[in-house]
Amino acid sequence: MQQSKQQPSTLHTLVLYGLGFLLLWEWLRPLKDITTTDDINIFVMYTMFLFIVTYFQLPFWISFPVKLGALLYALHSLYFFDVFLSFKWVPYLLEDISYNLTLFSDQNWNEMTSLSRSLLFFILLWLVSYLMHYWLIQTRRIFLFFLITVIYISILDTFTVYDAKLAIIRTVFIGLLLIGILRMMKIIETEGFSLLKGKFPVLWVAPLSGVIALSSVLGYVAPKASPLWPDPVPFIQNLSGKEDVGEGGKGSGIAKIGYGENDSQLGGPFEFDYTPIFKTYDNARHYWRIETKEFYTGKGWENKIPTTAVPVDANQPSAQTDYTKIWEEGLEMEDNTARIEAEKGKEYSFLMIPGKLTKIDADPDTTYQLDGVKGKISTFQNGGEVKLSSYSMNYQLPVLKEEQLKESTNSYPQYVTDNYLQLPETLPQRVRDLAAEITADQPTIYDKVKTVEGYFAKEAYGYNTIEVGVPEDDEDYVDQFLFETRKGYCDNFSTSMIVILRSVGIPARWVKGFTPGTFEGMGDGGLREYTVTNANAHSWVEVYFSGIGWVPFEPTRGFDNPFQPEEDKKESAPAAAVPDQPDKPEKDLNDKKSASSETKSFASMLKTAGYAAAGLIILLLIAAGLAYLFRRKWLRQYTIWRYKRKQGSETFEEAFERLLWLLKVYGIRRQPAFTLREYALYVDRALDTKDMKILAKAYEGVQFSPKKQTDLWNDFHRELWENLIKRIRP
Repeated sequence: MQQSKQQPSTLHTLVLYGLGFLLLWEWLRPLKDITTTDDINIFVMYTMFLFIVTYFQLPFWISFPVKLGALLYALHSLYFFDVFLSFKWVPYLLEDISYNLTLFSDQNWNEMTSLSRSLLFFILLWLVSYLMHYWLIQTRRIFLFFLITVIYISILDTFTVYDAKLAIIRTVFIGLLLIGILRMMKIIETEGFSLLKGKFPVLWVAPLSGVIALSSVLGYVAPKASPLWPDPVPFIQNLSGKEDVGEGGKGSGIAKIGYGENDSQLGGPFEFDYTPIFKTYDNARHYWRIETKEFYTGKGWENKIPTTAVPVDANQPSAQTDYTKIWEEGLEMEDNTARIEAEKGKEYSFLMIPGKLTKIDADPDTTYQLDGVKGKISTFQNGGEVKLSSYSMNYQLPVLKEEQLKESTNSYPQYVTDNYLQLPETLPQRVRDLAAEITADQPTIYDKVKTVEGYFAKEAYGYNTIEVGVPEDDEDYVDQFLFETRKGYCDNFSTSMIVILRSVGIPARWVKGFTPGTFEGMGDGGLREYTVTNANAHSWVEVYFSGIGWVPFEPTRGFDNPFQPEEDKKESAPAAAVPDQPDKPEKDLNDKKSASSETKSFASMLKTAGYAAAGLIILLLIAAGLAYLFRRKWLRQYTIWRYKRKQGSETFEEAFERLLWLLKVYGIRRQPAFTLREYALYVDRALDTKDMKILAKAYEGVQFSPKKQTDLWNDFHRELWENLIKRIRP
C-alpha cells in the first residue's frame, strides 16, 4: 500500500521557506543595476512578508486581505506621501489603474505609468511566492526553478553591468541545499519514516551544508583555466552596432554612450546609458577632463604629435609638458579638494582630472604616468596598469575675469601655432567663409570665441542623438553638420566650434571627459556628492589665450559651461544732469490767435492724438501678438530673471509651481494619472537630467510639512531649478 505524503514539521517548513526566499531574492538583487529602480528594499520586504504569511497557513479569507493590504501599503510607500490610513491616495491609484487598463487594451506597453508597472510587479511576486509554496511543500521539486535562476543570473552577468560572481555561488549553494533536503524528504516518505522524530536537522542538513559549502569555496579559490571559446559579447555587440563611444560613434546600429578612446570616425546615433560609473565628493563644480586631441581629419579626431611619457610625482603632479599645460603661471588660483569613488567593476586605469593637480592621494604603491600629448594620467602598480577604486586629489582652478580674456592677443607660443591651428586640406571653402562671416564684426579674440560659442543656439541648431548623420567618404564631418543636418550632439557642436575658430586663426583643441554629474546631497566637510554615469560622457572645447592658457567653452545646446569667467562690473555712468530751463516769457496778449483759429488748432490736435492713440494701440496689439507667438523664446529667461533674486519662505513653492506651468507651456504635459513623483521622472527622462526628482521631493516635503521651510530657495535648489528651465527646448 502506498504511503500518503506527510506534511513536514514546523521546523522543516521554516527551513524550506527560508531557503526558498533566499533563492527568490537572487532575482531581485540585480534590479538596482539593470533597471531605473533606485531602491529594491521595498520589494524584498514585501516578498519576505508573503513568505511569512504563507508559512503560518492562514485561511484564505484572512491571508488574501492581509497580502492585499501589504501590497497597497508597499505601493503607498513608493509613490504617495500622505498618511496611509487617510486613504486620500486611493482615488489617484484607481484613476491610474483605469488609465493603464486602457493602455493595456491597446497594447501600448511603453506608455504605462511607473505606478501600474510596480503594481504588476508586486502581483507577480505574489504569484511566484505561491508557486514557491507549491513547489516546496506540495510537489517538493525545485530543480527547474533553480536551473532557471542560474541561467537568469548568468545572462545578466554576461550581457549587463551586473557582477554575478558572488550571486552564482549563493545561488548554487542555496539551490543544491534545497534539492538535497527535498530529495531526502522523498526518501524518508518512500521508506515510511516519520519526519517528526529523530535527528533529521543534524544528520542531514549539517553534512549536506558542509559538503556544498566546501565545494563552493574550493570552486571560488581554485585557479581557473582560460576560456575555450572567445567571449561572444563583442561579436554580438558588433552585429548590433552597440559599443561604448565618446558620446556617439559610427556603426550600423545605435551606439551606446560612454567613454571610449577611438574618435577617428564620429557621427551616427546613440542611446543613453545611465549606468553609474563613479561618485565624486567635491567642493567645486567643473568638467572631469581625461584627454585632449589636436588633429582633425575631416571625419574625427586623432593625435599626431609623438607621445611622450612623463613620470608624475603624486606630491607635485602639476609638472607637465608644453602640450598638456592647461594654464600659464601667474594666474590667481583657488584651492579645492575632490574624492573619486568608482563603482564596482567600473574602475578606470587613469585619473579624472578636475583642474591643476597639486597632490594625489591613493594606494601608496601606485605610480602615475602622464601622456605628454593627450594629458591623460595613467595609474600603475608593479609595472602594470591598475584600476583604482578610490583616490583623492588637491587641485586648483583659476579665477579669471572677462577683462583679462579680452586683453589677450594673438601672440601664441610656437607649439600652439604648430599643432592647434591644423585643418585638413579637404575642408570645404564654405566652412571657412562661414567662420569669417560669424567673427567679422568682433573686436577681440574673446568676443570672436563667445560669438562662435553662441552661434549654434542663435541659429537654432538642434540637439539630437538619434537623427544624426554619418558623413560619406567624400563628405566632411563639420561641413555636413553646419550646412546639411544642422542637428547632432556634443561631438558635432564641439568639433564644429574648433574648426570655425581655427579657420580664423584662433587655436583650439578637443577635450573628452565627463560632465559634473547628478547632485545627490551634501557630504562631510561641505563636499558635494555627485553621481556620474555613462550618460555624462561629453566632449567640449578649449581655446588658448596668450598669457592665460587653455580656457574651456561649451557650444553644445542644452549644456552649461561650469567654468565661467567673472563678468566686467563697470559702474554705469550717472545720467547727465538736465540744466534748469529758464521760464519762458509770457506771450503778449495782443498776439493771441482768434477764437476760430484756436478751435481749428484744437480739432487738429485731437485728430492727431486720435491717430497716435490708434497707432499706439495697433502697435501694442502687434507686440502682444508677437510676444504670444514667440512666448517660448522669452518665457524661460523672464522666469529665471523674475525668481533669481527673490527671497522668502514661499519662493521655492511659487518657483516650483511656475516650473510646472512652464513645462506645460513647452509641451511636457503631466498626464492626469501621474503622481508628482512619476511626472518628475518623466520630465527627467525628457530633459536628460535627474534634477526634477530632487526638486519634486523637496516640494512634497514642504506641502506635507506642518511648518514651512524658509531655506529651500538656496543656491543649490535655485541652480537645479534654473538648469531645468534652460534645458527646456523652445
